[in-house]
Parts: sequence; C-alpha cells; structure tokens
Amino acid sequence: MMTFFGGLIAVVVLLSVFLGYRIFSKISDQRNHSGKTGGVLEKTFLFLFISLIMVSVNALTFILSYTFFWEKAYRTFDEPQYTATVVGYKKEITKAKSFPSSSTYSDKAIFFPKVEYTDANGKKIVKTLDITSNNPPELGEKIKITDAKDRDTTNAVELDWIMFAAGCFFTGIAAFFAALLSTYSTPYPMKKRVAWSLGAGAALTLINIFCIVFIYLKQ
Repeated sequence: MMTFFGGLIAVVVLLSVFLGYRIFSKISDQRNHSGKTGGVLEKTFLFLFISLIMVSVNALTFILSYTFFWEKAYRTFDEPQYTATVVGYKKEITKAKSFPSSSTYSDKAIFFPKVEYTDANGKKIVKTLDITSNNPPELGEKIKITDAKDRDTTNAVELDWIMFAAGCFFTGIAAFFAALLSTYSTPYPMKKRVAWSLGAGAALTLINIFCIVFIYLKQ
C-alpha cells in the first residue's frame, strides 16, 4: 500500500513530466517555425532534460516543504507530546562535496539522536529523531518530541530556528523558479509570469513560516 509521501512523490513526478512536455512542445513549435526541426535523438534528449529540471525544482518546492514543514506541523498537532532523553546516536553515511567548487564527493557521517521516553501506557520507547543538525543534542539532554506508535521516527519540536528560516527562504526561491518555468508554455508575457511566480514563492514561504510558528507555539 502506497504511503501519502509516496503518493506525493508520484504526483510531483507526473505533474513535472506533464509540464515538461508542455514546455518541450512550445520549444519544438518555435524551432519548427524557424526551420530547425532536429532529429528524434535530439528531441528525446531535450524532453528528458526539461523533465528532469522540472522534477528537480518541483521536488525542492513540494517534497522538501512537506518533509520539513507540513508533516512536522501535522505531527505536532496530531500526536501526543513527550519529554525524551537522548540515549545514543544513529550513524548514517551520505555523499558530500569537500568544497563547493569540487566535482568529487566523499563520505560524510551524519548522526541522528536516539531518544527514550515513556508512553501513556508506561512503556519505554526508544526511537530515532526525524531530524538532526551540525550540533545534535548531547547524551542525557532532555528534548520535547511528539510520537505515534505507527511511526518509525519521533518528531522533534525543538527546532534549529536558523536552519528552518533558511529552509523557508530556500523553498520559496524554489517555488519561484518552479512557477516561472511552469508558466513558460502559457501565452502570458514575461512580466506577468515573474509577478505570478513571485506571488507563488511568497505564498509558499508564508505557509512554511506558519508551520514553524505553529510548532513553536505547541511547545
């Protein structure tokens, strides 16, 4: 059975491919009018390239917003809150660039705190937090979480506010470019597309800020 998150990914991918096809069709029509038809291989590459760009910007817009803002706000509202103790760390390895300008990637260790709390039935539960940072909480530190028994991770409600403020800005920028690219296939002039895209970016930023404020107030 597909989860809500899996369904969201499927919708984002399908919508992105559809929008990519519309952009590809407009570019193809313009090339045909200028006499530059191009071969099948060139057209296929162009379509796949445009679709990949659309999938990327829409994923940054919607999937990141869902993961770091919308779902956390919903869990904070829906799940019971507990005070948990950090009892260990879960190590995960990810790929990262040594320098921003570098073209090579190296392994980087990320540590997700493991926390222990006692649920409403008096049972001790040990789970991993859903988020971490460069300065994770220390062993023995008390933190506030929400959790449900059908979840694999607990929901941290004490956030790194600077990181989440940066996330709001980042997803807003991503929404601007997603809207700007999506409206390329429309007959609207560039000025109107930019204005609409700015509105879309500002709207998503405000939604994500509202989620952060809600989580803060629920602490």
